[in-house]
Amino acid sequence: MVYMVLGLTGVLLASLERLPGLRFRTAPFFRSFFASDVFYLLTGYVVGTSLTIAFIVSASAALGSLGVPRLSALQLPLWIGAPVALIGLDLGNYVAHWGMHRSDTLWEIHKVHHSSRTLDWLATFRSHFLEQTLRRLLAPFALILVGVPIEATLLGASVFNAWAMFIHSNLSLDLRAIESVLVTPRLHRVHHDPATTHKNFGTVLSLWDRLLRDSFITRDVARDVRFGIPDEVTTYPQGWGRQLIEPFRRIAGGRASATALRGATHA
Repeated sequence: MVYMVLGLTGVLLASLERLPGLRFRTAPFFRSFFASDVFYLLTGYVVGTSLTIAFIVSASAALGSLGVPRLSALQLPLWIGAPVALIGLDLGNYVAHWGMHRSDTLWEIHKVHHSSRTLDWLATFRSHFLEQTLRRLLAPFALILVGVPIEATLLGASVFNAWAMFIHSNLSLDLRAIESVLVTPRLHRVHHDPATTHKNFGTVLSLWDRLLRDSFITRDVARDVRFGIPDEVTTYPQGWGRQLIEPFRRIAGGRASATALRGATHA
């Protein structure tokens, strides 16, 4: 189910992005680093999703064997279980995302996602494997804790991934009417604008940002904006191989600098 929804959503969004009347700005289908982002898609999401599902099932079963009550035992209808799963996944991803912007170390890892200079359906998947690991461990925490049925989890995850692709898409749609509840491409472009990168962390529900108040901005991003990392739009390494190494290099360099500074202080 997850893979089918992922594929259909990708085809739909990629097709809509070809229409001049709907797209945010002109961009070729095979834009720069297209192949690299496809590799991110295959490794981070196609492979990662299978591992995550296995993790959720085994962890939830382990809690059940310890006598922790499970929602799955209540035989909830899918129309209740799937929204519960979606809200739980959205909140878990929000917490992880917010933390990546608050920790210097995690920000170096998350920069890989923000390095994309083109926002489209495929840009959704650019993220370092360490970020993927963190998200896939933290995001389903609530679902595992309460034991959401796997069928509901799969449907909720499918909707979450499809919406994540939608808000990254190169589409210009007037959806202000739903922004009091849902994140839209217009709102998420604010997050990828270097001037407001540390705002609008939500993926599906805009509720979480609204609760924090100072993390939520509603405005239109200029069509000629240069997406990317603040102060590193044109300098951050591109391509999967270089981006795999870059966070490690920077984190190690930062620690080396801190050690040298402490040594100088004690001299």
